[in-house]
Amino acid sequence: MYDAELMAVATGAAGTLVAAIATSGAEKMRLKVAHFFRRATPDQQRAAAQAVDETAAQLSSAAPEAQALAATTWAQLIAHHLAEHRNAMSEVDELAVPTLPASKVWNQRNTGTGTFIGGDVHGGMTFNCGGAPDGGR
Repeated sequence: MYDAELMAVATGAAGTLVAAIATSGAEKMRLKVAHFFRRATPDQQRAAAQAVDETAAQLSSAAPEAQALAATTWAQLIAHHLAEHRNAMSEVDELAVPTLPASKVWNQRNTGTGTFIGGDVHGGMTFNCGGAPDGGR
């Protein structure tokens, strides 16, 4: 059996991971899972990759207990991995952090003469919705 600290970490990470699979999709989370389980055996890596797909399928079934069942499965997978690879404990936060949505960028370029407020307009605008700030540029 696993110690209480390890199970607490695994359970928290599993709940967040399942929620991230539900919101971000299996494709986005597959890379995080593969990175976290990179120290595992090839069979364990395949099992983790298959668990991502199974979790996505369970969550799409709309069964009320699907999320809890998926979280329990992931808690066991993560706890087993952490028990074998204690140095992966520092990386479990990366697995549990939800993926930020992709940024949507629109560019508009305005040039010309005519009736504009304040005179002629030269320049453009860039809208970056949902992305990270660009450092004040």
